[in-house]
Amino acid sequence: MSTELGTELSTAVEDLKRLVAASQLEQEAIRRFRRHYDLLPKDTPLAPRSLHRLREGSAAYLDLQDRLGELAKRYEPLAGMDDDQLAELEIGPRQQRSAVMISLAAALTIYDNYLSLRSILDDDRLRRLVNTPDVGYGIEADELRRFVEDLYSGDSRARVRKLLSWYEADEAAPDPETADELFLRSAIESSVSYRYAREITLEEKVRQRVELARQRFVDALDDLGKSTVGTLSKIFGNGVGLIEIRKGKLWQRQDVERHLLDLLQPLDLLLEKTPFRLTDRFIPGHFGHVAIWMGTYQELKQLGIWEHEIFAEDRYKAYREMVRKGHSVLEALRTGVELNTLEEFLNVDDLAVLRPVYLDQEEIPDTLIRAFRQVGKAYDFNFEVETTDKIVCSELAYHVYPGVDWQTDQQLGRFTISPDHVASEALGDSAPLKLVAFYHDGLLVEATEDLALMRQLMQRPSDLSA
Repeated sequence: MSTELGTELSTAVEDLKRLVAASQLEQEAIRRFRRHYDLLPKDTPLAPRSLHRLREGSAAYLDLQDRLGELAKRYEPLAGMDDDQLAELEIGPRQQRSAVMISLAAALTIYDNYLSLRSILDDDRLRRLVNTPDVGYGIEADELRRFVEDLYSGDSRARVRKLLSWYEADEAAPDPETADELFLRSAIESSVSYRYAREITLEEKVRQRVELARQRFVDALDDLGKSTVGTLSKIFGNGVGLIEIRKGKLWQRQDVERHLLDLLQPLDLLLEKTPFRLTDRFIPGHFGHVAIWMGTYQELKQLGIWEHEIFAEDRYKAYREMVRKGHSVLEALRTGVELNTLEEFLNVDDLAVLRPVYLDQEEIPDTLIRAFRQVGKAYDFNFEVETTDKIVCSELAYHVYPGVDWQTDQQLGRFTISPDHVASEALGDSAPLKLVAFYHDGLLVEATEDLALMRQLMQRPSDLSA
């Protein structure tokens, strides 16, 4: 009997216990989210907090399934070994039984987790959202769909059947069973998938495959429609976006830059107007663009941001170095979500600085991390707030500040948010955003007049003669 394998198996059982416990929590989180979703009106977009729960949940679910998958495959070969092969490896019957049970319990937990996810995947809207990629959470396009289809593949089902057949053909459990052996048997026989695998009919298997095919067809039609709108928008935006008849009135104004550097705090919102660009004429409302001031390198260091685990990843290390060099403006441009300098950003005529006063000090680090997760995403030429894989400028505010009850519009079957929607959150009583500075037509507006002027400009059509 291999002492080394015995130690390894004990460690594997402890790993499995943690993964089973995490799976139970994940299953309950999925049930809670679905109950929450069912209570929401379907004629409004999912709120930012709901979208982040969905993305964080998807990332956690995929990571959990990957770890369970590694454990399920680890000891699977032992189920096909004869006595001579086991003797050569110095593996006794009891060790073989424990090892195979570890793999079987892990495999069944994967299927249990999938059955919980069905409540999400059976809803066309939610399924499309969880299958969109999100570089900020390390989620690839259709990653969940590929995972589910792999579960239904002949190879995956044959491997589980092999483990199940071995377990059911094995001799009676040893007497007495150790605590680990009792746990493994309980984990297997209490699994919903264990009972399901023994009772499922051929008719049910056919129905499941037909449903997967239907979902692929429905999602393909939706993707085609969005792709068409997005392509037309991209062609138009890339064309007119290059047309600039002059520079902005705050361009290369050292006095303005010094004033802003003294004024700005991490997570301030920057709203601008550029009437000298053709794209500005096609954006509804007064403001044409939204960006986020991330703060200086030293400010973020004092907040402990650089100690967050994501900055161990190479691409986040690169973002940290960009902030060190003064790239503290987070904005979504046609080239994607980028970090740029304040000097580059100030090619504008109007600039409003809005501060999220609803944020507690303890919420600032998590909000900044959520903002950093947007860097590198593509530009959203569909202008749809519910998709998190692509971002347009005003959607940055929607996704980074989930504590705000953002206004949206519905156009062509999708929910959109404009820069003026963002600015409007600074106008009301007890507003979540506060106007802390306003430059109009190149001049700083007096603090006693700035809010009234901004409200007036947002209530009238844009001045097309500017």
